[in-house]
Amino acid sequence: MGESHEEMLRHYEPGGLLPRIVAGLQALGKDLDSVTHEDLAPADEFHSAGRSATRALVELAKIPPGSRVLDVGSGLGGPARYLAATLGCDVTGIDLSPEFCGLANALSRMTRLSDRTRFQAGDALELPFAASSFDVVWTIQMQMNIRDKRRLYSGIARVLRPGGLFVCQEICAGNGEPIELPVPWASRPNQSHLADAESLRGLIRGAGLLERTWRDITADIVAARKAQQAKAQASGASGSSAPPPLGMHLVLGEQAAVKMSNSGRNTDAGRTVFIQGVFDKPG
Repeated sequence: MGESHEEMLRHYEPGGLLPRIVAGLQALGKDLDSVTHEDLAPADEFHSAGRSATRALVELAKIPPGSRVLDVGSGLGGPARYLAATLGCDVTGIDLSPEFCGLANALSRMTRLSDRTRFQAGDALELPFAASSFDVVWTIQMQMNIRDKRRLYSGIARVLRPGGLFVCQEICAGNGEPIELPVPWASRPNQSHLADAESLRGLIRGAGLLERTWRDITADIVAARKAQQAKAQASGASGSSAPPPLGMHLVLGEQAAVKMSNSGRNTDAGRTVFIQGVFDKPG
């Protein structure tokens, strides 16, 4: 990590997330005894383009049903629950934030998916799993805070079984210009460690993983953001300017609007780009 764990937790943990998510569900008229993973998707997919990006990544990777999956940087558990619900995967999530892990487990119980998903606090650079434990290792926008990316991908390759898949969606440095801060993953410059796309690609290959697919999805991310903005503007024109009951603003805290605005401007200016990749571990 570029900073101490305590500093990063202060950035990521706004506190009191579960009551706010429950209140959001109730405001939408959801029965708390029959909440689904789709109901939670606006709030628990803590990455750009949310559930649509998760679906696209699953389709790209062609993850086999029933796979044993490790989600590194699992956040609130939305992608893990999607994999469990749609493909019958058995998913273990690991995240630096104890609050996120506790909430992810609570949301899995709420959606009756706790038998196929579990979340534990831990360091992505010290994965506490035996070699060859997983069929798939999955990451979505989690390496931006990590300086030692070589160690990260070496550890991922270690816990992946021969013949298994590494699947990722990540934010990378674009044109080399400094990014505007704060953004969802960093409040200060020493919290952000973006690599350019080709360097990241090389690091993953350097861990012994064989590239199957590598694609730039920046245009898709921009289109999804603009569609969301247009929807919000239409809602405002009809007399409602308040944020929706469920959304990323619940996770991003008081500076949510600034973080999301800066993130969008960084991408529009070419300072950040988005990639998706699928890699095989040789058998």
